[in-house]
Amino acid sequence: MKSHRLLTAAGFALTLALSGVLAGCGSSTSSTSTSSTPAATVAKAVENFTTTAALAAEQQNVLVVDVRAFSAYSTGHIPGAIRNTVSLNSATASATGLPGTLGLTQAEFVALADKLGITPSTKVVAYDTDNSSSVGRFVWTLLRYGHKNVAILDGGYQKWIAEGRAKATKANSTTPTANTISYAVTSTADIDVSASYVLSRINVPGTVIWDARTPLEYIGYDLRTNPRGGHIPYAVNLDWTNLQQQGSTGAYVLKSSTDILALLAQYGITPDKEIIVHCQAGVRSAYASDTLLGLGFTRVKNYTGSWGEWSAAKDTSGNYVYPISTGTNP
Repeated sequence: MKSHRLLTAAGFALTLALSGVLAGCGSSTSSTSTSSTPAATVAKAVENFTTTAALAAEQQNVLVVDVRAFSAYSTGHIPGAIRNTVSLNSATASATGLPGTLGLTQAEFVALADKLGITPSTKVVAYDTDNSSSVGRFVWTLLRYGHKNVAILDGGYQKWIAEGRAKATKANSTTPTANTISYAVTSTADIDVSASYVLSRINVPGTVIWDARTPLEYIGYDLRTNPRGGHIPYAVNLDWTNLQQQGSTGAYVLKSSTDILALLAQYGITPDKEIIVHCQAGVRSAYASDTLLGLGFTRVKNYTGSWGEWSAAKDTSGNYVYPISTGTNP
């Protein structure tokens, strides 16, 4: 399990000297939260998340979706859980000219829902490992197409097992809705934006671009697979893992809503503003977006193309399209 340590731009120089390059999908940091809110009740203050106790109490009436790798699922999963095998990335080409990380089109979403047997009335709870953000992308996708009755299992599989709850190893098959009526999308949420939209909102009063990656990615030191390192000009950096803390079971769970709101406010991320979140591939930022939406933020956008698209897109002359900044300053 990854450790979580609160990293800020101001403390980056010391971190770099001590630790070198921090690689991976999330931060290698541990929380310094002093919240007195019990970990088991944290998620009750934030919609789009649910507790292990709540799931156990209503498990028979919930479609439980495991988004972990098959190897993890086959070793042990929550009884009755099905595993999602459908990609949450669209086949639509991004600004790089290649299919990448953009959010599913409506047709692709309907295919996902039908594959998993999800109808508009289905109550869905999805889980992952406790400190993985992939579950956030799954839940965000359902929210985008108006499926309100969906939640992340706070603490994930680690918390479920740490509490001594039952597990199963036999795979459960999905119940496709093929040969019946496909999922009927009756509303959509305007929570996905393009690179051109982000470009138009740079340094616009009332808009905050939140870079949810690690500080090393933000300053341009950790390139990952990108041709250019750095960040979107004027974006603020807050690693998504700082939304979590280690609970009494040892599993990572959300901090209290009070602590999260106070932390976000330090970076100018407040409910009165438009918040555009991004990371490398729109996954960590989806978890962050789910959290904002659950806290009552009403102007939340996830830039699913994220840094992978922003850093690589070129025009017909071979010039990079989008501006970047490097270093610790927005």
